[in-house]
Amino acid sequence: MRGWKRLSWRTNSLFAKLMISFLVVIAVLAIFNFASFLFLKSKIHQEIVKYNESNLKHAVEQYENHFRLARESIISLNQDEMLIANLNLLRNVKAANGYDRMNSVMSVIKVLIANPFLSFENIMLYFKNDAYVLEKEGTSKAGEMFAKYYASSDYSPEFWLQQFDESYTFRLLPASEFTEVSANIRKDKGYLLPAVIKLMPYKDVYFIVMLNSNKMFNAYHYSEDTDFYIFNETGSLIFTSTADVNAHPEHDFKGESGRFTENNQYYFYQKGMQTGLTYVSVVPIKSISNQLMQLNILFISLLLVVIALSIMTSIVLTMRLDRPIKKIIEAVQQRHSVMPVSSHVREFDMISEKMSSILRTNDQMTEDLDKKKDLLRYYAYTNKLRNIHMSLAELRELVVADTPFILVLYQLTMKAKFAELDSELDKAVYFIREYINIFLSQAYNETITFQMDKDTVLSLFFCPDDAVEVEEVLEQLLQVLDVDRDLFFLTVAVSPVYPNSGHLIAAYEYASSMLTQRKLDDETQFIRTYRSTKGPVHLTVLEEEEFHTRFMSGSEQAVLDWVSRQLHALYKREASVEEFKRFAKEIANLLIKSLMKLNLHREQSALPLPVLERLNTFYSVDQYLQWFKQQLSPAIEQVNRKQSDHDPMTQFILEYVDQHLDQDITLEIMADKLNITPGYLSTYFKEKTGLNFSDYLNGLRIQRAKELLHNLELKVQEISIRIGYQNVNSFIRMFKRYSGMTPGEYRKKYGAQKS
Repeated sequence: MRGWKRLSWRTNSLFAKLMISFLVVIAVLAIFNFASFLFLKSKIHQEIVKYNESNLKHAVEQYENHFRLARESIISLNQDEMLIANLNLLRNVKAANGYDRMNSVMSVIKVLIANPFLSFENIMLYFKNDAYVLEKEGTSKAGEMFAKYYASSDYSPEFWLQQFDESYTFRLLPASEFTEVSANIRKDKGYLLPAVIKLMPYKDVYFIVMLNSNKMFNAYHYSEDTDFYIFNETGSLIFTSTADVNAHPEHDFKGESGRFTENNQYYFYQKGMQTGLTYVSVVPIKSISNQLMQLNILFISLLLVVIALSIMTSIVLTMRLDRPIKKIIEAVQQRHSVMPVSSHVREFDMISEKMSSILRTNDQMTEDLDKKKDLLRYYAYTNKLRNIHMSLAELRELVVADTPFILVLYQLTMKAKFAELDSELDKAVYFIREYINIFLSQAYNETITFQMDKDTVLSLFFCPDDAVEVEEVLEQLLQVLDVDRDLFFLTVAVSPVYPNSGHLIAAYEYASSMLTQRKLDDETQFIRTYRSTKGPVHLTVLEEEEFHTRFMSGSEQAVLDWVSRQLHALYKREASVEEFKRFAKEIANLLIKSLMKLNLHREQSALPLPVLERLNTFYSVDQYLQWFKQQLSPAIEQVNRKQSDHDPMTQFILEYVDQHLDQDITLEIMADKLNITPGYLSTYFKEKTGLNFSDYLNGLRIQRAKELLHNLELKVQEISIRIGYQNVNSFIRMFKRYSGMTPGEYRKKYGAQKS
């Protein structure tokens, strides 16, 4: 009986109850987690299956769009009257003597191949009458092309000839390994997917588009450890991602989409709506099982570790709670004893004495706070908002929930004269913020102003009766601050009236977006309404080519003139400061690309990196021009050094072309002057400059033509002769190709502006 009482005392002790409570909570949580895991395990399996279905759906959409775009890109050539005229001559090239038209068609092919989104490895034109093929590198006999340069065990020269007798306009052929066999050297062309496209009504010529199937697969198929197949309408395999071509599934894929299991593998398939192709993704069941097994092991391990840590923590916490509580109980019993017994713990006596004082003080504070609720809220705002880098979430907690408000953002930009004062920016912004706070507090009943960032100040107007009244107060404030306009200027954005503090973050983001609408000048701007942006600044392909041509010429003034024209165009259409920044970043990236084209990537690392942060302080076109000059001068110096010091042959060519631009200049003439073969000269010039000789020559002539077009007294025909085009029609055609407009349109657009 005595042992039972002793055991009963132990189980009824505070230590035992606390420990049992902790263990019960741990057990309940462990059971809940285990049950949740069992429930989620099946869900995870379903999600893995849905993930693979989603990846296949995405791949199908991308492939279908790519095949459609490839087909439309070729068919759209049927609308090019110049190309159609050239094709008509090339169909009977020997009889029509139309060899001079080949370069024009090759240029169109190169433009399509240069588009990285099309994944075109090559585009071929097969002419039946003269049995030859025209592609990006030139022309070859049909038999030689498909037996040597694009040889495949799956496609013989006879196969390509038979396609003239087939009746279709577009057909995807099975992918195959193509090789080039030249001088007993075999060069791998890659795993290519041929597409045959016939332009109506021609039956003696068709296009062969070589698609880079591996590049398309890497871009459109994201699943790992899966095999991917594409079948045509007849069930023939046209693409596989696995090296084992005999491993593809033998199955009748019914319906538009679906999935099934077979041979310990998941098969997901879907048919394309446009091409009728069937896309199949094969996932080993073992792969999914391994993922679930790893998840099981991870969960069980974590659960055991958490339970062990929880039990150990419970024991420690129980012991730490049990000991002081026992002492507290003993102290309480002594204080309520019949005989006055003093506590052995001095802290308990202090707590007892202080508790009464704290309760009395609390009652007084509560009564005082009820009377001065508004004053307390103001001081809470002021004290909290003095923290410069605070979060909007903390600010929202301070705002009374049902109070409407207007948010105003001020962004400060210091001018060059401010730097001459040798004053600190933080102190200047602090004094400006203090002045704004004092001014608004005197002019409006309830306002709070604080510093949001190193150059941004924020004001809140509470319970605004009229937004016009707030704007009038701000106008008066800006008139006072405008006295120091030679030191700084402001960009002020005013939000609409918001009903309560739940919209505080939305108001801040709205006002911040309004700040980006600032125009490029050095005056204070007051932005009252939000205007949608005109979109990002992107250079066209022709503009990038013109920049590269001017940059490669080594003329710093030519490049700066082009940049100046672009900047003034932005300024003329009242572009925002953000658009100027994006343009500067575009040019910085384009500069890097041009250096890489010129094989100056090693020298590029030695050049100073563009300091883009400086753009935040710019407020004039001249500042941007000075910044561009600092970035471009070292790079152009590298170009000139490479062309003059390290490459006398290229320097000779550049100087000769520049001095004899009005004469007949060809690759053969330059090769004869240097006593080398034209082929070697073409390869050498491309390696040194990054451009084909013809592209450089035409680009330089068009650049010189643009300069001459600013002289309104010169006729277009005179300019054509001065730059080496004896045929004015050839000059107009080439000018439009490089500039996107005719010489007359260019003179009308830029000639008057220059003059």
